[in-house]
Amino acid sequence: MKKLCKVIAFSALISIFPFLFSSCDYIGVGIELGNGTNNYREATYYLCSRTWVEEWTDNNGDFHRQELRFYDNNTGEDYVLTVDNRGFRQEYSYTFVWDWYDAYYTSLRLKYGAKDYSYMDNMMMSSNRLECLLDGYPAYFYGI
Repeated sequence: MKKLCKVIAFSALISIFPFLFSSCDYIGVGIELGNGTNNYREATYYLCSRTWVEEWTDNNGDFHRQELRFYDNNTGEDYVLTVDNRGFRQEYSYTFVWDWYDAYYTSLRLKYGAKDYSYMDNMMMSSNRLECLLDGYPAYFYGI
């Protein structure tokens, strides 16, 4: 009788085994985030492969240029140049730590200080362009 119970329990375990492993594919999506998968490597390589530049003139006639550089060690630099309509020039340079903020590699979190974050959401990167919502505002960067 004990042998029969062991055989039944073993058979039940073997019949459940395929279902246990078939669910690993779904779980794998969560595990893949940031641990060296192809999607992670491709998105990170593209992001880090160039300096991203955006230039615009505001309603006051002031010129602005922002340059973002991302490095594969998850650090980066943010350079901002402003020239007002009278020619007064201001330059700022910041460093940040960045990380992918979603599993689809379409959102970044930039940490400038202890509680100072910026977010790049709805990112689309292709054809030497990076379009996103930078802290909720549309941004259109090109690569140099």
